[in-house]
Amino acid sequence: MKRTLRTLSLLAGLLLGPSLLFGQSGGVSPYSIYGHGLLQPNGFTYHSILGGTQAAATSGLYVNPAQPASYADLRYTTLDLGGSYMGVHQANENASLWNTTGGFKNMGIAVPLKKWMGASAGLMPYSLTGYDMLTKGTDANFGDFTQQFKGSGGYTKLHVGMGLKPVEFLALGFNANYLFGSLDQKTSMIFSDNQFNSVRVAQRTLASGWCWDAGAQLRIPLGAVKVVAGATLRNGSAVSSTFNDLSYTYIASGSGSETPLDTGLAVLNQEGYIYVPTQVSVGLEISKPAKDLPVSAWSIGVQYQVTETQMLLPFSTGTLPWLTSEPWSGPYLENSQRISASASLIPSLAFPDKRLKGFKNDIAYRAAFSYENTGLVLNQTPVKAWQANLGMGLPIGGRAILPGDVKFATLHIGAQVGSWGTKTNGLIQEFYTQATVGVTLNDQWFVKFKYR
Repeated sequence: MKRTLRTLSLLAGLLLGPSLLFGQSGGVSPYSIYGHGLLQPNGFTYHSILGGTQAAATSGLYVNPAQPASYADLRYTTLDLGGSYMGVHQANENASLWNTTGGFKNMGIAVPLKKWMGASAGLMPYSLTGYDMLTKGTDANFGDFTQQFKGSGGYTKLHVGMGLKPVEFLALGFNANYLFGSLDQKTSMIFSDNQFNSVRVAQRTLASGWCWDAGAQLRIPLGAVKVVAGATLRNGSAVSSTFNDLSYTYIASGSGSETPLDTGLAVLNQEGYIYVPTQVSVGLEISKPAKDLPVSAWSIGVQYQVTETQMLLPFSTGTLPWLTSEPWSGPYLENSQRISASASLIPSLAFPDKRLKGFKNDIAYRAAFSYENTGLVLNQTPVKAWQANLGMGLPIGGRAILPGDVKFATLHIGAQVGSWGTKTNGLIQEFYTQATVGVTLNDQWFVKFKYR
């Protein structure tokens, strides 16, 4: 047990240090104005390419933070790093434009503690906010005006977890997640008539606190194949937060500089909560394990996920996050529901009778598709989304320094296309293409040598 605690402390220390320099890629979606921003996938590049079918996924090589029970299967010390680059075409009934965003996204490490136990820690975005929108209108008293909405920031998640197999066919696990970060949102009203000063409301929400999730998997061998049923639960949690709200008038010059004038309202460091919604996932995976290797020759998986997005409340100062001063009837009028399916194939292992050779036959080919009702209902129109994925896992060699030593790596390359929203009823449709790249490094630690 002491060794386990020391290892967990090491994992947390390796990640807390880089977190001070960690810069997640920004968001560019107008839909991120709602709730905590756009909620991000809970996984690294390997599972991102597989569309997030993680509840029933098991692997001896890859870290699966969305299913902590899978840590019990880890065979080697594993380091995961990944990033992405996205181009987004945004259009309504009258206009369209392209936006881009990308950069380093996540990192994680995992260590097998025993043959039936493993631990993991990782850092990744929980949500992203990024938008810059203009609307024009006319008021009977003030004349023509322009409204500008700008937002940036997001919340980052650090997880530390453990998985174990108490009996042969059952695995259990849990994650402790530390959420931290801030959202900055500004709304400006600029009047065409110069006798009226511009007005701005600037809000900032900072959050930091703990939440947890747990998972279980039942593994059933059926001849040459393995069937895994998995389930995960993220418990809804109130995360401590502080809120700043400043409204003021200002004068904008032609050069872009601003001169603040009168302050109308100032709320500084007001303590309260944000709510991390409950999430439940169930999945099923069928795979053919490769003989004497910690990979599957092929696998297919499906998953159904429900997120209690109706509880994505604004900042609250009540003793409970849902006890606000006014009834909350925000845009998340439904719970989010997402279904996904994936498949993976390594030709040289899937068709051993054909004796396929060459690098192209050792590559893992992957594909996935997902469909989601996001829970957003705008202008009486539900906002839905879909995503299709293709990818490859390229073995990029390995080496051994000492007898029994194992070192190797896998390069993950993926391409994704998808869509958010619709052009009907005055909404915006986003069509995006995304390239994802990640690397998994595997190393065998704690090797006991018979000869020195």
